[in-house]
Amino acid sequence: FRNLLYQDASYFDNPAHAPGKLITRLASDAPNIKAVVDARMLQVIYALSAIVACIVIAFIYCWQVAILGTSLILLLAFVMIGLAYKISIMNIEQIKNDEAGRIAIEIIENVKTIQLLTRCDMFFDHYETASKQQKRSELKKGMIEAINYSITQSFMYFMMCFTYAVGIRVIYQGDKSSDDTFKGIIAMMLGAVAVMNSAQYFPEFVKAKTAAGMLFNIIYRKPRTGDLMEGDRPEIRGNILFENVKFSYPQRPLQPIMK
Repeated sequence: FRNLLYQDASYFDNPAHAPGKLITRLASDAPNIKAVVDARMLQVIYALSAIVACIVIAFIYCWQVAILGTSLILLLAFVMIGLAYKISIMNIEQIKNDEAGRIAIEIIENVKTIQLLTRCDMFFDHYETASKQQKRSELKKGMIEAINYSITQSFMYFMMCFTYAVGIRVIYQGDKSSDDTFKGIIAMMLGAVAVMNSAQYFPEFVKAKTAAGMLFNIIYRKPRTGDLMEGDRPEIRGNILFENVKFSYPQRPLQPIMK
């Protein structure tokens, strides 16, 4: 918010930085980031630690099962990264096209004028149209999140199927004892459980990543006019004369403001 106060006038003249959109970002981005910096973050850290420990234990007792289980976990990781990238793109597009919040804020700020002009129904229709667009975008994201949830929550059963298949073959050929083989299988099964427990926070982490990117873009943006706290402050004496000074906003270069 401090950085917004120091931005140049052309920043607010851009339709993408309308007051309603900026207020929506300030109101929603910070809570979205806060949503994952709590017990959910600890749960994910615990799950990652458990996965690493289970893989190490599996390699100690039965490397054949460990290689298969690790490959399945890596495959799942690539799928989740792809889905996260897809949802991140959709989140960014949704933020750029977020008209519902802007319309609601600007309507409420000017509600007296709208009532006097008897245009309540018209502005309500605008808000309803923008809300429906947001709803369609959320439904598309919901489908992708449902795919991720179904894959991760059934991952343990895939792990069980493949590791038992390889384990039975290893025991049959006599490469490992049944005791060591089952220890490796159980280790990979526990790793799959850790994946299932942490994957339920997938939507919150993706949303937080997008929100953090948008928030830090605002925090680190430098005004085009420079930092007003930097520079020299000379002592000026005498007359000051301005000649051939012109100014117009970047969004309306053909409409001079000062001449």
